[in-house]
Amino acid sequence: MTYKTFGCNLILLLNRESETILQLLILKALYLIFGNPQTADYFYTNDLHVLVDVILRNLIDLPSDSPATNALRHTYLRVLHPILTNSQISKPPYYKKDDILRLLHLLVTSGNHFAPVDETTKRLVTRCTAVHWLQPLVTVSTDFSETNGNGSATQSPIDNVVGNGQREVARRKLGMSMDGGGESATSVLEVASHTEKPGVQTPSRGKDTLQ
Repeated sequence: MTYKTFGCNLILLLNRESETILQLLILKALYLIFGNPQTADYFYTNDLHVLVDVILRNLIDLPSDSPATNALRHTYLRVLHPILTNSQISKPPYYKKDDILRLLHLLVTSGNHFAPVDETTKRLVTRCTAVHWLQPLVTVSTDFSETNGNGSATQSPIDNVVGNGQREVARRKLGMSMDGGGESATSVLEVASHTEKPGVQTPSRGKDTLQ
């Protein structure tokens, strides 16, 4: 109860913040919260719904024309995955399932609103759509996983590499251990490494296309 307003303040800041570095810092805190089973249900359900709305809006609002915005998009997607997997949103009634699927589909569909999609975005979207309560709308191939003889997935070679020394580097950058959270070692490293100079504002498409 001592920290019951902490989550509300994080959501409020993420909703209002336009400076990239501060968005990244908030997302890193959220990644730690939802990536650990002990804290994944920290948010009240109503607050969690607001957080999902903010993430969906910010994802659709990010342009696709620079490495900086791509890095921010990747961080949002890496935070979205443990929210979909570990929080109470993964239990019925599923909050905005259709809207989440629609957004994920748009993120990997080139068209009038999006530039050609980078491979990391495709991979992260595929991981989100593979969450048990979301039926995937798109199938995106990836070079980061293999299957064994019976068709089940095996551990990625990249995860084997990152899972040793680089996992410890990521842990130190984040300042907390993620042990036991079932997180992707690659994601831990990437979330920890993304940064930006103070004062840089996050660009916006200038309109909200997701109702």
